[in-house]
Amino acid sequence: MINMLLTEKLRPKELKHMILPERIKDAFKNGLQQNVLLTGSPGSGKTSLAKILSENSPRLFINVSDESSVDTVREKITGFCSTVSIMNDENPTKIVVLDEFDGASDQFYKALRGVIEKFAKNTRFVATCNWINKVPDPMKSRFEVFVFDPVNKEEEQDLKDQWEKRIILILGKLEISIEDKALQSFVKKYYPDMRSALNCIQRWQIQCTEKITDQKVSETAWDYEEIYEMLFQKLDPLRSYQTIVGQYSNSVGEIMESLGRDFIEWIRERKPEKISIIPAVVILVAQHQSQRHQVIDPVVSLLSLFYSIQKLTQ
Repeated sequence: MINMLLTEKLRPKELKHMILPERIKDAFKNGLQQNVLLTGSPGSGKTSLAKILSENSPRLFINVSDESSVDTVREKITGFCSTVSIMNDENPTKIVVLDEFDGASDQFYKALRGVIEKFAKNTRFVATCNWINKVPDPMKSRFEVFVFDPVNKEEEQDLKDQWEKRIILILGKLEISIEDKALQSFVKKYYPDMRSALNCIQRWQIQCTEKITDQKVSETAWDYEEIYEMLFQKLDPLRSYQTIVGQYSNSVGEIMESLGRDFIEWIRERKPEKISIIPAVVILVAQHQSQRHQVIDPVVSLLSLFYSIQKLTQ
């Protein structure tokens, strides 16, 4: 029997349970009033808040990284907005959630602008993204933007304190103890990415771990460590192709983000003799991320990035 993922089992169901700046909680205490764009670091609660805001309304959820064609706008979104809901008398406002909005194509953005304006009376749009700079200004102007990342030191400390308390609570419920130093290392490694933190905790739960030490935290496997290891192995293009296409074709965006962030830290910890390649890796990741939505198959971009980095490591 497969246990439910902690990332879904522990996803907050109410606004009061979210780890957010008070300014954002205050903004949504009366529910959703306008089109909003939620932006901030990965794992900071953007999708969870989008789901909470749209829970009691007719809702269409689109992962834009997977569905970024003009047909998605013309058929799925327009079709949803234009049909009459059986819930119309109770709640006439429909909500379209556009997750990973920064993964859209230029054609998608252009087609969506008219749809937002056409259905302004009966539909609200909630978009989420990690990288706000990837969203064109004409698109951003149609949303009220809410930044999840702290705006000052006081807000950052408050969020970090809430985050740490939540981790302690979760570990306690799972009957896993953690040393003080290990907790500090864990927070340093994962904050503010609760999704990655929960994935790590789930690995400990599966391993029947009862106590977390600082050494245990430092030895924790990275989400895409198999790929990191492959990048430093002897060139084997066919095996690399088979592994990426067979196991990671649905995680292109996440892996690219990981290669530009977690992989850098992994090199520092596991391959310190290769630190000199970090600038080149960052440049390659940035180039391939910008090109990802210009190709028909995003997996091709990931393969290109993989092979390019692998050349640096040899």
